[in-house]
Amino acid sequence: MNSSFYEKEADAANYIYFQKNVITESCSPQMLPHFHDSIEFVFMLKGECLVHINTEERIVRQGEITFARCFEPHFYIPKSGAEYYVVLISSRYLKSEFDFSGKTFPSFMPENGYSKKISQLLDVFYSVWDGSDDLLKSGLSDTILAVMRRAHPMTEVRGKKTTQTFVEILKFINGNFRGEVTLEGLADTFGYSRTYLSGLFNQFTGMKLRDYVNRCRINEFYKLRREQPLAPVCRMAEEVGFNSLNTFYRVLHKYGDNLNF
Repeated sequence: MNSSFYEKEADAANYIYFQKNVITESCSPQMLPHFHDSIEFVFMLKGECLVHINTEERIVRQGEITFARCFEPHFYIPKSGAEYYVVLISSRYLKSEFDFSGKTFPSFMPENGYSKKISQLLDVFYSVWDGSDDLLKSGLSDTILAVMRRAHPMTEVRGKKTTQTFVEILKFINGNFRGEVTLEGLADTFGYSRTYLSGLFNQFTGMKLRDYVNRCRINEFYKLRREQPLAPVCRMAEEVGFNSLNTFYRVLHKYGDNLNF
């Protein structure tokens, strides 16, 4: 799954993403923290995956499930040998009892007696998913949510205000990473202290602001290179926010092998 910081595609009214991922040593993607107007499940079939949702981070294994609500920042880093289903469901397909504003599924759900049944159910849907129409999409959404509610009791939503604050920060960075983005600037823009924002950023992303901004820029560089393969590298590097070619090549060397780009 090729993620950006804010996945606009996942905001489409009829959007459902349903994919089985098999991770090998030659294909081990990593993603930046991102968010979208869709709920997202990860169903682990084999192996391990590092999953970070809001401020929680855990290693998820076979039979376990993760869940991110709409606009909850999250990312995951699967290990070689991992197999898992990813299901994104846009808000259009969510019935009133599943608006997740008051109650929600836990972010991390352990293996239980339903795990194998859920896996088998997903296998059936996946076998007929090619060319899926609206009826099949609705059927997948309704079935998964109904079974999940039986398998894992919903709990009260917590930390909503902090999550909304960080989503606004990510939106700002996404729109401004080509310029100078600093903790001092963010503190002035959002009215929080530099120390608070530094701690908040680390909690939600597990990285420093500068590393995150540089990865944003490299992600955008690869996008431009695909769109303009003959354009000069120096021009594209400057376009995405690097003032020095030496800095650009140093950051490219650090992140350039990331197959998510």
